[in-house]
Amino acid sequence: RSTHNEMEKNRRAHLRLCLEKLKGLVPLGPEAARHTTLSLLTKAKLHIKKLEDYDRKAVHQIEQLQREQRHLKRQLEKLGIERIRMDSIGSTVSSERSDSDRDVDVESTDDLPADLKKVPSDSDKRGGLQSVWSDEGYSSS
Repeated sequence: RSTHNEMEKNRRAHLRLCLEKLKGLVPLGPEAARHTTLSLLTKAKLHIKKLEDYDRKAVHQIEQLQREQRHLKRQLEKLGIERIRMDSIGSTVSSERSDSDRDVDVESTDDLPADLKKVPSDSDKRGGLQSVWSDEGYSSS
């Protein structure tokens, strides 16, 4: 009988210690300082459910973010391949310069009509003959 009482006493002490630890882990709120064992266990159960729900949502969000990351990586790879292709096309295009891209030689007279190609002679510059380069009859003599 005394052995049984000692074991029961130890069991209750252990239970009390475990409930105190639980009280430190579970948010109890601003209620009375003294909680019954039932209210403590009920709050612990609700807290566990809340943590499980939070964990489930976090796992779902991680999976969703991983899917999005894989999608974005594929998109980035695709854009990288397109960029390489566009760069190679661009270098081909730039080597085949179009007429509008060609540098213009402003000193060349190759594209001028024949009457505008005439270079003024020294006599033209002195005003002897009027040329396309003269100032409409101005003579410096």
